[in-house]
Amino acid sequence: MSPALELRSVSKSFGRTPVLRDLSLAVAAGERLALIGPNGAGKTTLFELASGRLAPDAGQILLQGRRIEGWAPHRVQRAGLGRSHQVSQLFLQLSVAEHLRCALLRGRHGWRWPAMGDELAQWLDRLALAHRAEVLAGALSYAEQRALEIGLAAAGGAPVLLLDEPTAGMSAAETARCVALVRTLSVGRTLVLIEHDMGVVFELADRIAVLVDGAVIALDTPARVRADPRVQQAYLGAALV
Repeated sequence: MSPALELRSVSKSFGRTPVLRDLSLAVAAGERLALIGPNGAGKTTLFELASGRLAPDAGQILLQGRRIEGWAPHRVQRAGLGRSHQVSQLFLQLSVAEHLRCALLRGRHGWRWPAMGDELAQWLDRLALAHRAEVLAGALSYAEQRALEIGLAAAGGAPVLLLDEPTAGMSAAETARCVALVRTLSVGRTLVLIEHDMGVVFELADRIAVLVDGAVIALDTPARVRADPRVQQAYLGAALV
């Protein structure tokens, strides 16, 4: 079986600055993979390439066995990749329900707007936003906005989800709720997660890929990555030994 998402010898530079260097990475179907590394390691650039917002300088990107490098973002999305962003991409003057209706329409390619009431209600319940259905996105709390954006990435039916720092800026209680949501929404899907909260990483990830200076220096289970001396030196530090 082909990996759900694969990068083969991918490189990307901005001007004379290399960001990804001959990077290869394969994510199995149904796997939850966390990307960690210091700021500037290339994590978000990898997401930008995989989602079609940037084109690689070299290498191939495959989504469920199909090469997608150079595709427009909407085409990548329709091919089965959903993404949330580190900075909110919501339309602040649309309601929660309107956002979700658009995501459901996008995923179903032509369902009539009134015909999705049951599924809309189910998604509102999953996101704990049923009581906020008609509230504008701009009036939601930060944690509610993050939950909505994660929901939008999944509601279109994408089998591969990329989540960029979903718990950033949250309290401990909000983080716990977000982790529970991500765990629920990733069942039966492939998840690639960028996250700086190592508690979240170790709780969610089946494997961890460590990026440093645009290259993967370790790729293994959380326990083995945590014990890897190279990772401790480059990123994790003695506090997690």
